[in-house]
Amino acid sequence: MSTSNTSGLSKTDWLCLSFLSGIGPSRLSRLYTYLSQLDHHALMDDAESFPLFSNEELNDASSPETITYDLLIALKWPEITARQAMDYFATGMLTKEQETKRDESLAWLEEADHHLVLQEDEHYPTALKEISVAPAFLYVEGNRDALSLPKIGIVGARKCTRYGRDATFQFAEQLSARGICVVSGGAMGVDTAAHQGALYNKTTPTIAVMGTGLFHRYPHHNRKMFKEILEKGGALISEYPLSTSPRPHLFPPRNRIISGLSMGVLVSEASIKSGSLISASYAIQQNREVFALPGRLIDPQSEGCHQLLRQGATLVRHVDDILAECSELSCASITKIIKTAKSSTANKNSKKQPSENRNQTAESTPILVSNQVHALPESTSDSAKAVIVIMEQEAQPMDFDALIRQSKMDAGLMMQVLMELELYGCVENREGLYCRC
Repeated sequence: MSTSNTSGLSKTDWLCLSFLSGIGPSRLSRLYTYLSQLDHHALMDDAESFPLFSNEELNDASSPETITYDLLIALKWPEITARQAMDYFATGMLTKEQETKRDESLAWLEEADHHLVLQEDEHYPTALKEISVAPAFLYVEGNRDALSLPKIGIVGARKCTRYGRDATFQFAEQLSARGICVVSGGAMGVDTAAHQGALYNKTTPTIAVMGTGLFHRYPHHNRKMFKEILEKGGALISEYPLSTSPRPHLFPPRNRIISGLSMGVLVSEASIKSGSLISASYAIQQNREVFALPGRLIDPQSEGCHQLLRQGATLVRHVDDILAECSELSCASITKIIKTAKSSTANKNSKKQPSENRNQTAESTPILVSNQVHALPESTSDSAKAVIVIMEQEAQPMDFDALIRQSKMDAGLMMQVLMELELYGCVENREGLYCRC
């Protein structure tokens, strides 16, 4: 692969460094920041231009023009990681596991719409470079041009209420209609509603920031949605190596990317302990706008939003409240950016669906057509009503076993209840998952 002008390292070098033991996005970011600053400043003449490091640490780095063991230690790399890095630079040496990851990644990058976007790449979002721990590079699957669109992040509870889901869907659909790219994390609940709202409008692509490697499209329930995001000109992005599997500690750091990409973050529903408040915290640190949707005073899933509002977040009632706080987004500038970003996928979309979007305009904002549900008939049994309450509280598809656990019903009664609800058209069985409809 080509050599990076900023760091002197190739994309393959950066890939290999990311596979070392004990490495992580923050350590790669520190190295990239150091090398970038080194490229733009005279280090020995102006040590103050390196705010990340003390003078003592800078002096320990024996040669500012090369990557040394001492330099990596000064950048807070673990000793084992620094030794592996120096072995790689000296001999190209990697472990068998690291070689496998390298070969898999290079093969993946040969495929269409698979990209490794370094900070110096023209497609790397400028706003993301401004955050304190900007990823050294991003894996991008899909349309890289979507990264240049004006963006708003939407986050919230995984176990959202129906109110939270419907409101999120509506805000995302209307933002997309205005030419704003919705950025979220691809998780169940609010994230899913945000992506679905953007996809429903079919006007502006949406971006999912994954907390896993792109070989693992997690959660599995959303695999169909991830595919649709790609088909409609959006992108899946991650800072983690492709084969990184789901682990709880990997998801919070990706929130800084959601907020870092965006002009502002909308928290549409969150409890007081919700991980979504991490995104709001990052947004504040990154000088981004924070928006919150008010909910019912007695609803625990709205307590986080109400706390944000007390702390100064902007209360939103409709999409214009968001756009009013982002006044730099004139309609003319949005239209120009949208046309540029869509040019690379226009032919692809016209072949797949030649007339589907022909009559779509930025003003066409149908309200929650896809989220309308069948009302329960008066004759519905109490057991069926109880199951519907559970499904609406969970706000996501549930399998048979999950319904039994939540309801405490036996299997025979649950089968009768689901059959009753299916006959009424209130529940659908989709590949073993029961959905409210």
